[in-house]
Amino acid sequence: ESLSDTILANLEKGHTRADVFEALQIVRGAGIALRPTWVAFTPWTTLDDYLDVLEFVEGEGLIDHVDPVQYTIRLLIPPGSMLLARPAIQPFLGPLDHASLSYRWTHPDARMDRLHRAVSGLVEEAARTEEDPAVTFFRVRDLAETMAGRASENGRTREVATRRRRPPRLTEPWFC
Repeated sequence: ESLSDTILANLEKGHTRADVFEALQIVRGAGIALRPTWVAFTPWTTLDDYLDVLEFVEGEGLIDHVDPVQYTIRLLIPPGSMLLARPAIQPFLGPLDHASLSYRWTHPDARMDRLHRAVSGLVEEAARTEEDPAVTFFRVRDLAETMAGRASENGRTREVATRRRRPPRLTEPWFC
């Protein structure tokens, strides 16, 4: 079982990482542009998991299929959530934030909370300035690679930006 399968199991999603590849093959075969969404930040998401998602997006040619806001989504745990009864969330759970109607939680790796704040700021600014989503993707990836202590590759943005076919998209990037 991979780490991403552990995350999917904790969230009780009912599918596996392998199912994602199968679904991608099916929609591509039907000529449909997949627009995936996910919860990028959970208490169980490691920095390697986050980088794995970015590698998946790039490797599968999905950079223009994923709105950059998807790289910022943090697990919300509202009152009444079934997650509250799961032992897997208990070590990370904080108090209820009445203003957001969600329980706070802290990641066991402080880098992930810092990465969430940094990526959220970057993506918000990119949306405000209408930055090309491919440029934003590589800026997010560079941020995550730097946080992981890895050297990032430069020049990928120009390569992707000049040769691509963009799928249809919504005009509002802030959806879930």
